[in-house]
Amino acid sequence: MHRKQELYLKQNFGSRVTFDETERKLYGHDIAAIPSLLKPLIGGTIPDAVVQPDSEEELIGLIRWAAENGIPLTPRGKASSGYGGVLPVKRGVVVDFYRMNRIITVDPEAQSATVQAGVVWEKLDRELEHHGLTLRLYPTSYPGSTVGGWLAQGGAGIGSYEAGWFRDNVMSARVVLPDGTVREFRDYELDLIADAEGMIAGAHAKGHGKPDASHDRRPCAAGHGAHD
Repeated sequence: MHRKQELYLKQNFGSRVTFDETERKLYGHDIAAIPSLLKPLIGGTIPDAVVQPDSEEELIGLIRWAAENGIPLTPRGKASSGYGGVLPVKRGVVVDFYRMNRIITVDPEAQSATVQAGVVWEKLDRELEHHGLTLRLYPTSYPGSTVGGWLAQGGAGIGSYEAGWFRDNVMSARVVLPDGTVREFRDYELDLIADAEGMIAGAHAKGHGKPDASHDRRPCAAGHGAHD
C-alpha cells in the first residue's frame, strides 16, 4: 500500500484506521493459532491496514475505493470461529465491524429484529428481553460473536434442534457487493451469501419468546441491516 492510499484512509477514517505493526499482527489471526503444517501454504496474513467503518455509507465508500485501487478487503466480526475465515491471506485491509453494532429495530408483534452485522449476540438478547422476547437460537460463542459473522460462517447452535440452522431464521440480509452497490437478499437468495464469508452489512431475522416468572418472553429471530 503506497502513501496516497494510506492518506485516503487517514482522511476518511481518522482514528478508526491503524497501520501500527503490533495491531496489524493481532488482526493476522483469529481465536486459534494457525497449524504449523498450514502456515507455509497460507503464507503471510498480516494486513496492510485495519479499518473500522461506522456506517453503511462508509462501508460502500471503502469498497468502491478498494475496487478502484485493487486492494483486497477481509471482513472481520469477532474472529471467534477458529476456522480461518477472517485471515487476510491476501493482506490488504481488514474491515473490522466493531462499530457497526447497532440494534436498528425490534418488532414484538412479528417477533423479529433488525441489526447491523457487528452486533454481539449477548447484547441483542439483553435488548430483546426488554420487549418480552428472547433468541430463537444462538451460537456457543454467544458472549463474544456477531450476528453477521454467524451468517457468513454458517452453522448451527443452541436451539437449532427446534429452530434449524441460523440461515433458516434470517428473513433478509443487506450486502455491499464488490462494486459498492447494496443488495438485499431474501428467501432462497440467502443461500448465495450464507456460509460464504462475504461483506454482510446487516440482517433481519426471526426469534421467539419463553415464559419467565413475571411475563412471557417470546422467541425472536435476529436479523441484520446496514443502516446507521
